[in-house]
Amino acid sequence: RENGNLIIKSILDENGHWTSARLTTRGKTSFVYGKIEFRAKVPPYRGNWAAGWTLGDDYVDELSWPYCGEIDILESVGYEMNDTTGNGIAHASVHCGAYYFKLGNQPTNTINVSEMHTKFHTYSIEWSESEISAFVDDQKYFSYGDTSSALSWPFDKAQNIILNLAMGGGWGGLKGMDQNVDTQKMTLDYVRVYEKK
Repeated sequence: RENGNLIIKSILDENGHWTSARLTTRGKTSFVYGKIEFRAKVPPYRGNWAAGWTLGDDYVDELSWPYCGEIDILESVGYEMNDTTGNGIAHASVHCGAYYFKLGNQPTNTINVSEMHTKFHTYSIEWSESEISAFVDDQKYFSYGDTSSALSWPFDKAQNIILNLAMGGGWGGLKGMDQNVDTQKMTLDYVRVYEKK
């Protein structure tokens, strides 16, 4: 914790390896339909991949994904951040058996976010029986609503929440790591869930 905020911190050790954290509600709480929002600042440096997302409780191993369903409320990668202004890009997506990144057809969209690493912004989804929509600071920029089959709509089952800061990987590390930093952090003011009754 820092100034009342939750910090997810990644640290470079003396052997050149990064360590970080993933926080999840899996096994503790999950829900179907409603609104999830969190207020956060994301790190600006190359190599990081900050995310807030949900994963279906049906997830068991790699074989059960993406059929369990995944909703990306926010994904942000450091190399898309402007070093001077701190302006960045927020990504929202869904993954399921019919649509996911390995097929190259995942439903997704982006929005430019000013001062993404210096100011708090609110990232949220609204999830109903027929649609999932994503917002930044109450501005809607993404929606998905293919309920035609179990492959395209596994989102009628419970999902749990994940918050994490990854380092490197196929997307975060796509343009290399910033060699001038040995720590990066994602700062969270709050996470709120409003379950639909």
